[in-house]
Amino acid sequence: MRKRRSVLSWALVAFLSVVTPFTLKAAEKMDAAKVKKMLKTMGISQVEVLGVQPAPVKGLYMVYVKLGDNRRAAFVLSKDGRYLITGKLIDIKEGGKDLTMEVGVNKGYFPLPSGRSLKDSKVRINTTGSPVFGPSRAPEVVVYFDPLCPFCLKELRDLKPMAEEGKIRLVLKYFIVHGDKARNLAYKALCLYQQGQKRAFWDFIFSRGATGGDFSGKCDEGKVELILTRDGEEAQKLQLRGTPASIIRGKVYTGYLGRVVLTKILSEGGG
Repeated sequence: MRKRRSVLSWALVAFLSVVTPFTLKAAEKMDAAKVKKMLKTMGISQVEVLGVQPAPVKGLYMVYVKLGDNRRAAFVLSKDGRYLITGKLIDIKEGGKDLTMEVGVNKGYFPLPSGRSLKDSKVRINTTGSPVFGPSRAPEVVVYFDPLCPFCLKELRDLKPMAEEGKIRLVLKYFIVHGDKARNLAYKALCLYQQGQKRAFWDFIFSRGATGGDFSGKCDEGKVELILTRDGEEAQKLQLRGTPASIIRGKVYTGYLGRVVLTKILSEGGG
């Protein structure tokens, strides 16, 4: 589903294309008051500056704000107040770590999702035959996903390395919301997993079926269909409204979480 840009996002984009009369002197300290003054020159007044944190890049600051409708956002601001970057500060050498989100979560600028107790739904999660990655002793993370859901693939790209590092036991289950094409991709991916082609399974998933896998081997069609039907029925009983959705330590979380948020949830015992 395509996300709508917030008023702040449009304003920040506009800011990048015009010359603003407000500029900080290099010697001045960057703080919430100065950031708020800068935003006001852009016509943004209904905003609360939650915090300003120095970035690990000289001359840059990460700024966290709460909008009028209580949504939260972050951006990067240069020390002189002239340049504003809409988007995330990514550490490439650390495997694409989202530094903006990491600081925001650790400082409490982005509150963790509370999750919904699995006990309330009275649904038994059956993982028999589901693709599983990571050691059995690690905290289990069950993800319902659709092969054509872009945020699902983004989630899985974050979680796959965590499973490979032994930090989680990742269990994949299907909740098909994009029709027959998605179900066909799910069917083929499960066949690859059944045949032990785990690397090909991931290639197939991330390429949306464009690459990966030798389908000449035998596949238990009945078992695959049973898994897909079972997972879909579980998702409906859980009242999931979309994908991805995750079950972590007895709680259901809807929407994209990402590595930073998931790590924090696990460290705090389930959110």
